[in-house]
Amino acid sequence: MPGLNTLDPIKAGAIRALCNLSAVNDTDWHDLTSADFYDSVSGSTCAAGLRFEWIGVQNEGLQSMFIKYRARTTASDSTTNELRVGQVFTDDLGTLRDTITTIAYKKASGTDTVTIIAGFSAI
Repeated sequence: MPGLNTLDPIKAGAIRALCNLSAVNDTDWHDLTSADFYDSVSGSTCAAGLRFEWIGVQNEGLQSMFIKYRARTTASDSTTNELRVGQVFTDDLGTLRDTITTIAYKKASGTDTVTIIAGFSAI
């Protein structure tokens, strides 16, 4: 419990990693797990099964994209009630009730340049 008007630190995970989605040239929903990310320190692919602790999105497209903190059901899932992401978005997933090991995204245009940065911890 924090004292003297301090806050507990944000859980950002011990691994910082990046996933460049620029090569995905469609507007379908796609799943991402830790194995889709590259560790920014080692340059290696991250291990499978890591827990998302933090997420940052840089969307250089002209329109908003969408993300959700679970796997897609189908490539054509609706965007109703999903998180709309403008040019920059961050969230502290480590504070959520549930453990997040898969997220899904849908670009507004297949040619949009989108980069996702994530912080991971082992489960």
